[in-house]
Amino acid sequence: MFKIKTSALLLTLLGAIMGSLGVTSASAEKARIVNTGQHVDSLIHKIDIRNLSYFDTPYDSTNPSTMRNNSRCQTYKLKKSMKIANQNKHKEVTLPKGSVVTGLSDGKGNLISIENPSLSIKNQKMVFKTLGNWHGSIPISKNNGGAQQPYTRNTAFSYKSLAMFPFLSVKSNNPVYDAGGYSLPFVSISADSQLVYHTKGSRYKPKRYAKIKKFKMTHSSITYYLTKPVKGVATKKVKSGKSHLYRVTFKMSRVFQMMFADYDTDGYSLTINNGKQSYFINLREIGWNYIGSIVGLTGADTVSPTDAKIATDYVQSLY
Repeated sequence: MFKIKTSALLLTLLGAIMGSLGVTSASAEKARIVNTGQHVDSLIHKIDIRNLSYFDTPYDSTNPSTMRNNSRCQTYKLKKSMKIANQNKHKEVTLPKGSVVTGLSDGKGNLISIENPSLSIKNQKMVFKTLGNWHGSIPISKNNGGAQQPYTRNTAFSYKSLAMFPFLSVKSNNPVYDAGGYSLPFVSISADSQLVYHTKGSRYKPKRYAKIKKFKMTHSSITYYLTKPVKGVATKKVKSGKSHLYRVTFKMSRVFQMMFADYDTDGYSLTINNGKQSYFINLREIGWNYIGSIVGLTGADTVSPTDAKIATDYVQSLY
């Protein structure tokens, strides 16, 4: 049975408390990577690479019209300072007014979770020093007004108020049993346009990072130019005026499943190539329902006509 459906429902019910995403199984089980075929690849590749973060949206079959504006990767600029805490709520820290944040809203202008790796490096260091090694934070006040002002600048970090590549996990056939890949090394982009490489999925504090000086995009790729190389990321030194920058390109590739020995799966993911290194984005329940309806899943994994239509309408709206 596909595991992400249960976790996605829990995340929705619990307000997508991002700290819980950092909790992974202690044991790893080797998986077989299975590509879903060129037909599925071509359909997913119709989506602009800047819109892939929309897959990180809580699935809501009862009110699908709200899904497009409720991604966990929506970006906002705080109109006032905000107190946040980790899951234990033993300590708190204040994000200053004007901070750019990424997180899930309650649909009424309030944030209910914040992605710590997407904060500016300065804010990340403050948060991790006080709250500890947590993937996400929780606003202290439910009526915090944090989701009232979308972050509208189009930068290397965000495009049309959506964070691009908030979490690119290294592709591996030996993951912890976790669809999100949160046990694996990953790349993130911070609100102040720094590319960060995390050596383990459970290490959120930024240690390896470089400023993105400029970037360019095509439909299927993003190229960043860094001030210095970042160990773990494939870069190429290129001339820029009288100095040099370090070019790193991420390009969409194959759609795949991680298939385990008992034929269980952690859903569908999209490969993102970086030179000889491969990363991936999990397509979550929306991707499961959309691709599952195309390939024709059977038994307990069958996608209902209702779910198939909701997912298809949603994905095609991203074209």
